[in-house]
Amino acid sequence: MNKIREWFENDSINYGEQYDIYEYEEHLEARTKTTIFMIVSPHEGNKYRWMFRASTISAFDRWANSTAIEEFFETDIELCNYLSEHKLHIYMQLIEYLSREYDELEEIENR
Repeated sequence: MNKIREWFENDSINYGEQYDIYEYEEHLEARTKTTIFMIVSPHEGNKYRWMFRASTISAFDRWANSTAIEEFFETDIELCNYLSEHKLHIYMQLIEYLSREYDELEEIENR
């Protein structure tokens, strides 16, 4: 989990993104004003792979209901490389997710 924490800390230093980082029970949660990221250490339930999840703060209820992105990785280094190489794509996926959430709310209101 140290390499992943370092990735978020370095991203904050290099790109100015401010993360509030919490670690508990083999989980790392990193939050910005708009986004929540969750990393879970390998265990039997995730087939001994690193699990990465992301969602928007505004659409977040709990992970069972609010997972916009969920990816699995064999190593923590592979996960860090994914974060580095796909950061823009991750945020684009979150915008699409948020847009779908708002469309669903609008549909409900118009019924």
